[in-house]
Amino acid sequence: MEKRRRFALLGGRTLRYEVRKHRQARSATARVNRRDGVVVTLPWRVPFRVVPSLLKEWEPFLVEQAEKYGVWNGPAVREFSTGSELWILGELRSLQIEALPAQRKRYSAALEPGALRLALAPEEILDVRPAVEKFLRRLARTELVDRVKHWAPRVGREPTKVMIGERTSRWGSCSRRGTLSFCYRLVMAPPETIDAVVAHELCHLVHLNHSPRFYELLDEVCPGHRQVMAWLDVHHDELLI
Repeated sequence: MEKRRRFALLGGRTLRYEVRKHRQARSATARVNRRDGVVVTLPWRVPFRVVPSLLKEWEPFLVEQAEKYGVWNGPAVREFSTGSELWILGELRSLQIEALPAQRKRYSAALEPGALRLALAPEEILDVRPAVEKFLRRLARTELVDRVKHWAPRVGREPTKVMIGERTSRWGSCSRRGTLSFCYRLVMAPPETIDAVVAHELCHLVHLNHSPRFYELLDEVCPGHRQVMAWLDVHHDELLI
């Protein structure tokens, strides 16, 4: 994949966007979201010089979406400070930041009722986001793996591997080789929602599709999964880090 960052004048304002060339792309597309900003994807052999005309063609859509997501200047990066709120295991918690004692250099994190307490080095306090992400990733490696171990016997299948990382389009996936992959930010959701996603992906070890037989199994294993997974759609933008 080849990427280029550029600027364009749309709707009387300057828009920062990114152009990506992808070998698997079949047509030129544009997508807009808070995490990535405005992204134009081109088939590999399409030259970059076509982008300005495409932007004009898509101008009403791009202006509307850039305004909606607040990404005129690029991806909307979330800033954290003491008092900032974020979801952890379905509970909205207040971020409490304090400086590490002079003799300590490694950050510490403690999840408390209604709060996440971080003790950071002075230079880390200037940008808290990496510490928040580090905590969530560590929590995800424990919580999600434990939930897989809990639900696998109910489905009757064990994954060959469980991977925890960043995902921008899906909360989880299942490969043909039996590897389950989850977005670390899933631990921001309530436990019952996490369970529904985990059960969904485990059921793909039996049916690697979304056929009626797949949903029959999922309904049997995890009744009410549709209702609890709707939480992710409602709170999607609040789960960006």
